[in-house]
Amino acid sequence: MDPVTHALAGLVIGSKAGSGFSLSNGIMMASTLGAIAPDVDIAARFWGDYAYLKQHRKMSHSLPGLAFLALVTGAVLAPFYPEQGFNVLVFWAFFGALSHSLLDLFNSYGVNLLWPLKKEKWSFNLLLIFDPVIFGLCVLLAAAGEQARYNLIALGLIGIYLFIRWLMRLWAHRMVKSRLARRYPQARIYILPSMRYFFVWNFIMRFPGKNVVGTVNVLKRKFKIVRRLHPAKGDLRMAMQESVLGRFFRDFTPFYHVECDVVEDKYVGHFMDLRYLVEERFLHNGTLVLDRDLKVEEAVLQPFSLSRRIELNA
Repeated sequence: MDPVTHALAGLVIGSKAGSGFSLSNGIMMASTLGAIAPDVDIAARFWGDYAYLKQHRKMSHSLPGLAFLALVTGAVLAPFYPEQGFNVLVFWAFFGALSHSLLDLFNSYGVNLLWPLKKEKWSFNLLLIFDPVIFGLCVLLAAAGEQARYNLIALGLIGIYLFIRWLMRLWAHRMVKSRLARRYPQARIYILPSMRYFFVWNFIMRFPGKNVVGTVNVLKRKFKIVRRLHPAKGDLRMAMQESVLGRFFRDFTPFYHVECDVVEDKYVGHFMDLRYLVEERFLHNGTLVLDRDLKVEEAVLQPFSLSRRIELNA
């Protein structure tokens, strides 16, 4: 989720638990700073996008990372709020930080919540990166103040909205299956929220020999196949997956694709993160060049735009 929504969620938690919206409310300050703290990993951008993407939503969004950030937040705030005490500040800072990771679980990027015990990202694939409805309902919660009735209404609306998003995803899945089940009976279908559009969902169909990606507009009942992707095979695929670029994509996303072209006497592999479809391209890409002996000659990460190029050491 976006940082403003995270901060607002922390603000709401602390204001309800403490004495309302006030800079003198140490609980509110702890939960708000805690809710922002997991995105401290953005500091890795000082070393470039490669370093940032390699660890984004890993350690700082995991349960051990949240506990560490809560301890730091509590230590920073304790001298300013002695009446609350260190332990109370740490508790609410952790609660705010936990709200951050839980919100991030609802979009497609996912969170390494159990790092380092488990390396895979978890994701519910329900919400946009910035979800205006969730943001609006957080504002409603903040405006409700201490009025229990309106707080319950706002919380109920959040639950109803998440249920509606789940129904929309289910309907998108049924649309894809009904359109393509006969053509691709062995495919596994994954439905992910669009980056930009509320009623549009992206789909990924995965099966041996091909990946098919496209979009579904559940409001207009429109269905579109955007790309049919054929993967590299055999030893060539293995060499690409075990390269520095292949290891990055394997760790970075559960939905990646690699295909290959032969250009003169070289193999040119194209890596794509299938989670984020922007028009007819993908947000994160990479290019790998191998010689005829399958040795890496060039590995380039292209995050956010095909024009951005980060050379990786083989």
